Amino acid sequence: MAERGVYLTNTTFVKPTIFEIVAQQSLSSTLEQIFNKFYSFLITNNPERYGCLDRWSHEVYLLFNGVIQYFYLKNYSASFAETFYGLKRVTIKNSHVENEISKNKKILHLITLIINPYIKSKFQQYELEIIDGKIPKEKWKQLMKIYFVKTYKIMNFTYNIIETYYYLRYIIDDFKNPTPLFHLLSSTLTYSDPFKVTSMAELFNKWKQNNFSTSEGVELIQRGFMTTLELGAFFLQFVSWWNQENYYTNITSLPIPPSPPTLEMPEKSKGLCPVCCKTLNIPTAVAVSGYVFCYQCILPIIQTDKRCPVTHYPAKEDDLIRIYMDK
Repeated sequence: MAERGVYLTNTTFVKPTIFEIVAQQSLSSTLEQIFNKFYSFLITNNPERYGCLDRWSHEVYLLFNGVIQYFYLKNYSASFAETFYGLKRVTIKNSHVENEISKNKKILHLITLIINPYIKSKFQQYELEIIDGKIPKEKWKQLMKIYFVKTYKIMNFTYNIIETYYYLRYIIDDFKNPTPLFHLLSSTLTYSDPFKVTSMAELFNKWKQNNFSTSEGVELIQRGFMTTLELGAFFLQFVSWWNQENYYTNITSLPIPPSPPTLEMPEKSKGLCPVCCKTLNIPTAVAVSGYVFCYQCILPIIQTDKRCPVTHYPAKEDDLIRIYMDK
């Protein structure tokens, strides 16, 4: 794909397909999943030392994402996901496509790449807190979270409609900008130019001949880290696709799940969540298994593991069903 960038001129450029644009957007969300899995593993295995970091997970990811996106924008004029698909960002000026993005523009691109995921994660956090009834006592904090959630829903719905409109106009070659954000930044996507990468054999030969410089050593470490990150993102995306394919198994063909273990006094186990073993708070059933959990307990498990924690049957958020129980 990258070799197509050689056709880039001041008046014309090769447009990526809409499938590549949507695919790289899907891959970009995988970066956050990789971080969350590592972050959760770190806190779970050493809660005494790293437990205090749990409340700052969104801010830590903001910093991590900023470093990664800055590296790719600086070196490849593209985001992490766009580089993976052989794409780069170029500037549009007076309906003409230019080759490079200025340094000041790259700062704006970096801000949009890291702020959007952060705002979305805070929205999910606040929405879950409101559903769970974990609203702060201070009135101004209550109003801030409630109105933030409502405002985000409206703005996100509006943006999705506009984005769909841009996709359609992009497909029929009316727009050079694939999304509204690219339009605001006066830029678009095209295929990246081929660039020469020093092979591992060449680096080892230089090392044997004592011609291995410090800059090449730093480059080797950077390439190793970024390659590992890219392969991890690809693997995680493949696993998600595999689970999605296997999800559409006929549920009636699955074995009947075993009954949950009961406590010494059966009447005490009634109405308890299998995860926290406490009284059900917002009872929510998993359709594929029939087990009922607290909403705040089962939601993060389904989002992370994509399966029922008791039966291990594959499950999605759409399988969560609110249960209305008589008090």
